[in-house]
Amino acid sequence: MLADQQGDVVSKLRTRTEQGATLLELMVTVSIAAILMAVGLPAMSDWIRRSSVGTASELIQNALRQAETEAIRRNADVEFALTNDTPSVSAVSTVVSADNGKNWIIRVVDATASNRYVNGSVTKQVSEGLSYAGPASIRFSGAGRVLDSTGAAVGAKQVYRVSRTGTDLAYCVFVTPGGAVKMCNPAYPSGNPRACQPILTAAECP
Repeated sequence: MLADQQGDVVSKLRTRTEQGATLLELMVTVSIAAILMAVGLPAMSDWIRRSSVGTASELIQNALRQAETEAIRRNADVEFALTNDTPSVSAVSTVVSADNGKNWIIRVVDATASNRYVNGSVTKQVSEGLSYAGPASIRFSGAGRVLDSTGAAVGAKQVYRVSRTGTDLAYCVFVTPGGAVKMCNPAYPSGNPRACQPILTAAECP
């Protein structure tokens, strides 16, 4: 008797499994998934935008350090420049520096030097909507000192501000006249190790 009852239960379960989900169950599942996506997508989009700002800022920070290291290694002036042109080995001599340019390039200043191209980045490959605000060009001397585009020593910090449309997050990457490179967040209060102030004023990194 017990064996017959157990057999009936197993048979019903097997039948239920073979039938699969009902249309109502599928509709409920799809509805829940749609609600979760509607709630989660804006947050995910905002996270992606903010993350891209951090990534682009770190790329500039690393590029400035690379330019300085390359200048010391070669004992020659090396330029970090913003540009609206596409940086490449073949275009190293024709790329024009520009204030607030959307891309950047690292190259040896001496036009007769071999292997002038050091590195470069096209911003849209990181993310659309990113923008840089900063000087068109700075140089590092073979001693690691910071020079302006004419080769004269600078007397103030050189600041690059990285932002993106659709988010209020921004970072500043700056170089001191002595060649120290740092990335900071202007939204953090003074005293936070990642804050821009008091090293930078609010006017230098809004």
